[in-house]
Amino acid sequence: MTTKNATHREPMSEAETLRVDLEQTRASLADTVQELSRRLNVPHRVKESAGNAGHRAAAVAGQTGERMRHVPGALMELPALGRRHPRVSAAVGGAVALCVGAGAWMARRTK
Repeated sequence: MTTKNATHREPMSEAETLRVDLEQTRASLADTVQELSRRLNVPHRVKESAGNAGHRAAAVAGQTGERMRHVPGALMELPALGRRHPRVSAAVGGAVALCVGAGAWMARRTK
């Protein structure tokens, strides 16, 4: 058995031993509950995730906006590109027509 006081070396009674053990268990459980509460704090975690998603969305929007500035110029170059590469233009047009036809056929088939 353990002792109450190291200088007196008096053995603790069974009730005192149980009381000390109970206090240690309570302290351990309190720490565990506190840690679980922190981990499961759903409102805080949702706010944190939403904040992170907002920052990511803003970054992607900024990148997309930067890319969209170049689209008008690229669209203006398409006719010239088609004239320089007529076979490629015909192949792309055929592929687009094939995809549109396949999509229409699949849509009608599922009705």
